[in-house]
Amino acid sequence: MKKVGILIVILATILSGCALFGKGSGKAKTQVPVTYKLGWWAKNANLKVESFEVKILENALNVENTTAKVAYTITGTMKANAGWEPYVGSVHVSEHYEKTDSTNKVAVLEFTPVMNTKKNKKQAAGNTRFKFTNEHLLNSYQWGINTFRFVCGDFVTELKLDQKK
Repeated sequence: MKKVGILIVILATILSGCALFGKGSGKAKTQVPVTYKLGWWAKNANLKVESFEVKILENALNVENTTAKVAYTITGTMKANAGWEPYVGSVHVSEHYEKTDSTNKVAVLEFTPVMNTKKNKKQAAGNTRFKFTNEHLLNSYQWGINTFRFVCGDFVTELKLDQKK
């Protein structure tokens, strides 16, 4: 019986340790669905991004946490024919690294809103404004300064987050 009690204490300690290391920024809330797949974006020629802003929501990077949370807001206009209501159906997100020199790199995150339309007899032809804010989780990639470059259309924002030991 004593061995079972010791085993339970050890198991509880391991699980509580796992819970500590699993803590981070949680889930990211989105107003517009995110896709990582390319698709048939025939209407995107009628979408214009007018502003792109990124702000840090949570940044407690340390030995036990390698995840930060940011929010990005994209605004712009979409042009559609009469009878077709335009909307942002999703936002495509692409992440990759670019080397800045032989030892350093930057994480590049590209955001592309994807325009869709739906039949609506009351919709007049012309431009429709859009604005949405999504949250995004970032994973640090090295100790010290992690540089993230956010790109949407012609807009570029760079953030530096410090991953502490």
